[in-house]
Amino acid sequence: MALQQTLNPYIRSISAVKQNARTFAAAAAKPKHESEARDSKEAQYKLLPREPLKTSTVGNITVSSIETNKALSRLAVYFRAGSRHEQDGSTGVAHALRIFSGLGTTGASQFGITRNIQFRGGNLLCTSGREHTGYILEGTRDQIKLLEDFLRDASANQAFKRWELGDHLSRLKLDRILRPPEARTLELLHKAAFRRGLGNSVYSPKYMVGKHTSKMLHNFVSENFGSASIVGIGLPHDQVLEFAGRFQLPKKVSTVQPQKYHGGEIRKESGGQFAYVALALEGRGWNNPKEMIAAALLHRALGSGPRVKYGNSKGALNAATKTPIESVASGFSASYTDSGLVGAFLTASHCCIEKVTKKAAEILQSASVSEEDIVRAKGTLKADLALATETDESHLEEIALQSLHAQKVTPFEEYSKLVDGVTSADVKKVVQGGKLTMASYGNIAKVPYLDELK
Repeated sequence: MALQQTLNPYIRSISAVKQNARTFAAAAAKPKHESEARDSKEAQYKLLPREPLKTSTVGNITVSSIETNKALSRLAVYFRAGSRHEQDGSTGVAHALRIFSGLGTTGASQFGITRNIQFRGGNLLCTSGREHTGYILEGTRDQIKLLEDFLRDASANQAFKRWELGDHLSRLKLDRILRPPEARTLELLHKAAFRRGLGNSVYSPKYMVGKHTSKMLHNFVSENFGSASIVGIGLPHDQVLEFAGRFQLPKKVSTVQPQKYHGGEIRKESGGQFAYVALALEGRGWNNPKEMIAAALLHRALGSGPRVKYGNSKGALNAATKTPIESVASGFSASYTDSGLVGAFLTASHCCIEKVTKKAAEILQSASVSEEDIVRAKGTLKADLALATETDESHLEEIALQSLHAQKVTPFEEYSKLVDGVTSADVKKVVQGGKLTMASYGNIAKVPYLDELK
C-alpha cells in the first residue's frame, strides 16, 4: 500500500501529454545553468601551482617553507640536540625527551594540548636521532594557524612535571623492548666505532630508566635548544616567519667536540637461530658533500636490497651470500655533521655466518665494486634522492636536516650533478686505509673475531 501511494502522484503527473512535454523542456534547460555555475565554482577553486623553496634566517633559527597550495599543511621545529649531546650521568635523556613530548607545558596542560589538537583534526609528532630532535604538527590549512601555539609550547616551553614523567615510563620501557635485532646491532656498531658522542645510543640504557629527572631534562633543553630549523610545508613563507619570530630560544648555542672514529668490536650473545653482523668503515659527514656522496654510492654499489617487490638484490655483496643456506647481505651508510659510517649488514644462520662475514669483510675493505656497480649505484642514489622529495612528510624531514646540519638546503639538481661528478676512484678512496669496525648480535658462537678478518 505504501508503494502504491508513492506511485500514484507520479502516474497522474504523466497522464497529460502537454504537461509531460513542459516537464521535459524544463529539465532540458536546467543542465545549462548548472554547468555554468559549476564552471564558475571550478574557476574559483582552481588548483594553484607548487611554489619554490624559500629560506630565511631569524636569529639562530633557519626558516624554510614550500607553499604547495594543498589542503593539508605541516609545520616542524628541529633542534640540534640528540644522543650525541648527552653528558656523563644523563645517558638516555634524548630518548626520554622524545617519550615525554606532548606532556604539560607552561602554556597548557597535557589534556588541553591533546583535546585542542584532536578537536581541530591535527596531529603532533616527535622524532629524534643522534644529532636532532624534531617536533612536527600536522593539520588542515584552515586549522593549523590555531594550533601553532601548542607546537611552540611543546617544543620550547616544556614543564616536565614530576608526576607526569612517572606516568609515561611504561612507554619508554616498551620502546626498549620493541627494538628489533637489526637496531640493536647498529647501536652496538656505533658504540664500537665512536665510543662517545655519536657512539651514544638513541635508546636509554636499562639502568637509567626512571632516573631522568625534571632537572636533568630542563638542563638538556637549555644547553642544546639554542639553534633550530623551522620548516613549513603547505604554508606561506610569511606565516612561517611570523611563527619563528615568536620563539624565545636559550641564548646559549650548544657546541660539541669533533667526533673521532676509533674502530673496534662489540659482541653480544642472545641465542636464537640467526646471527646479525654489521661491518663498517668510517664514512663522511655533511661537512664534505662530495665524499659523502661517494660513501653513499659505495653503500648502493655493495647492494641495498631489492628495489621492487619480490625482486632480486644486485650488488657486490651478492658474492658473500652464495651459501647452501639462505643468508642476506646489504650495504648501508649513515652521515652525520662531521663523520659517518659505511659498510655491510649481514643476517645468516649461525652455522654459515663465518663464511659470509669473512667474504663480506674482504669485499668491503678492498672496495671491489665494478664499473657496472657504480653506474647502477648512481641511478639508485638519484632515485632515492628524488623519492625523498616525493611526499610532504619525507621532504619536510629532508629540508629540516639539511638546514640544521649544513646550514643550507641543496636542491635535487645540485645533488644530481655531484653524483655524476663522482668517479669509481673517489668511491674506492673512501675506504683506503680505513679501520674496520664490527658488531655482532644473536647466536654469534661462530662469528669470527675482528682480528681474524684482517
